[in-house]
Amino acid sequence: MAISRLEKISDVSWKIASFGAMRVPAIVYASEGRIAEMDQKVFDQVTNVATLPGIVRASHAMPDAQ
Repeated sequence: MAISRLEKISDVSWKIASFGAMRVPAIVYASEGRIAEMDQKVFDQVTNVATLPGIVRASHAMPDAQ
């Protein structure tokens, strides 16, 4: 996953700001090294979840996302 598309919140949490149809931002929990290992599908999935009706606050992805 391209780290340039994320905003660093802490050493292990990253925010993807809402865009397009996203109702909430997306938060990914992982080290910078682990983020670099994640593929585009993780980005797509966490941002797609953020578009679902009824979602509150944020969509979250854990470090084991693949």
